[in-house]
This record gives sequence, C-alpha cells and structure tokens, in this order.
Amino acid sequence: MQIISDYAKDTRTEKPIPGSYEWWYFDAVDENGYSIVVIFYEGNPFSKRYIQALSEKSNHLANNYPAISISVYKDGKPLFYSFEETDAAFAEFGSEKISGRVGGNNFTGSREGDSVSYLLELNQSLPNGESISGELLYLSDSASRITGSDFNQQSSNTHVWNLILPKCKVSGNLKIDSPKSEAISFNGKGYHDHNFGSEPMKDTFDEWYWGRYHFEDSTLIYYVMNVKGEWDRKGWLIGDDGNVAIVDSIELQDESWTFFGLNSARKIEFSGNGFKAVLQKDQMVDSGPFYQRFEGVVLAEVDGNIMKAEGISEYIKPDRIYSKMFWPLVDMRIKYPGKAHWVQMSSKLYRWTW
Repeated sequence: MQIISDYAKDTRTEKPIPGSYEWWYFDAVDENGYSIVVIFYEGNPFSKRYIQALSEKSNHLANNYPAISISVYKDGKPLFYSFEETDAAFAEFGSEKISGRVGGNNFTGSREGDSVSYLLELNQSLPNGESISGELLYLSDSASRITGSDFNQQSSNTHVWNLILPKCKVSGNLKIDSPKSEAISFNGKGYHDHNFGSEPMKDTFDEWYWGRYHFEDSTLIYYVMNVKGEWDRKGWLIGDDGNVAIVDSIELQDESWTFFGLNSARKIEFSGNGFKAVLQKDQMVDSGPFYQRFEGVVLAEVDGNIMKAEGISEYIKPDRIYSKMFWPLVDMRIKYPGKAHWVQMSSKLYRWTW
C-alpha cells in the first residue's frame, strides 16, 4: 500500500484497468451520541453488477458503477441506512476540482492557506419512502501537514491510501424522515480519507482491519492488512499539529465468529515509544458476509497520562464478495439502477438487512 497525505491529490484518478475502484470516505461522531459514515464510490467494489461485468469482460470499467452509502447511528444503533448504485449519467467526480456527486448527494473541497474544508450535501431517498437531507461542514486548519516516515513515499503499489483529514471539526444539520424521524444539529469531530485501487480488492489483500479514534489532542489511526498470508501492521498517533508518533506493535486478539461466518478480532492492543493502548470494539453496528463496522473505545497511556477515545473500526474480507451464495443478501441491501428489490420497499424488512 502506498500511504500519502496530500489534499491536492483528493481528485479523481483515471481508472482504465477493469476492476479498479476509488472511494471518498467521510465519518463524524457528535457530542450527543450520533455518528455518520458517508462513502462516495466510482467503481463500487461491492457491486454484483461490476463483478459480473468483469467476468463477462464487457462494460467492466469503474466509471460505470458509481455508488453512495450513507449510515447514521445513534448511541451505537442504526438509525438510517442507504446504499445505492446509480447509472454513470447520475454521477460525476472532479479530475481537477475536488468534488463528487452521486444522485442528489455531493461533496466539495476547498483550501485557503492551511485551512481545508469539505461541504457534504445529502439528499437521499429510499424506495420505502424514508430519506435523509442536510449539510455537514468539515473544517480543519492542519490538513496536509502530516509529517512522518510512512507518508508520501513513492510506491508502485496497486492500492493508494490518501489520509486527508485525520481529525477535523464537523457541524451542520441533518433531517431523517423514517419511523424514527430525527432532526439532528450536528457538532462533533470527523475524519476523511480517499482510497484508490488499480485491481479488484481481493487481488491486493485477503483481510483488512482499519480504525480511527480521536483523543483530546491527537488521533490514533491504524490498519492491519493480510497480504497473501503476510501481515502488514501500521499505526500512528497523529497530533493535532501534524506530528506523527509511530505505533511499533499491533496485536489482534479475541477473534469472534459472526452469523455470516466472518472471524475477526474484537480487541486490538497497541504499543510504541511511551504509548500503550487497548481498543475494545464494543458494538458491531454493521455486519455482513464480507464486511463489519464497529464503534468502540480506546484506553491509552501516553507518557504516564491516561486517555480515552471513542471511534470507528472496520473489517473486510474482500474475496467473499465474489461468493454467489451471498449475492441474494447483497441484492437486498444495495439499490441497483432500475426497479428496487421488494425487500427495499418495506421499512421493516429493509431494516432486517442492516
């Protein structure tokens, strides 16, 4: 994996190779128990349509499979979920300007000096009539000032991870119309990164753990990647001033099986120079046959001081995306172009797929 931190490279990447993908990831946690994850895709790596096109070697380029996923949680429980793949005509990503659009949802980035901001505009409706609308402003005065030996090295690796905003302020208003309608005045902290792959994910790695946890004046970010049986472990404690302390050791513990047969660690221990931490993934907020998302807590000791952070972790096993036995479940969850799946027409049944 090539690791960079460069706001200027948050634009669209050309993807002439079939199986390529790209996504722009935004999350935020507010002070009242709400959290949100929004991901814009060009080349939806979870798409059955894209996988079938790759097999048939026809219409198999990433720009034909744009998508957006929106997840909102309250106190660790799902409040709203949408995953829609659209026709290419309803999506656009900037190659020069930092921007993206899928359906009625947009993001736009701007920079003035060291200050970087992103505006997310959401306007998403489900086939069952539920919807989310509103705006979130991501604002940071220290983006693209990350310093560390792991960042911005030249590499020919097939996956590029661009860490744009390790931590930023997030504010705005969201309105959710559903059986549990909510008007949310959002005020909290957020994170943004950008990933690009030039081949199907299953060809790059076998398993991938990732997470970010905000302390008062720093952020713990890590990934643990299984590449053909070899584990690549990276972790950083990134100060709000951009300085980076490298985490020397990352140990996965307490593996647990899910209903779908995924076996992933629920506890992770970290250690480095003057730093020790334990991550406990307390709540599984999203569970599927190849993907999990957790909310959890990190307790850390840094130079003798005890700190606590809450945040988001993820786990993915991408080869399982290609298992046709899981496709009926994927069809229930992802809204593809054309007629919606009958499960998606019902609020009660669609919630069962969460």
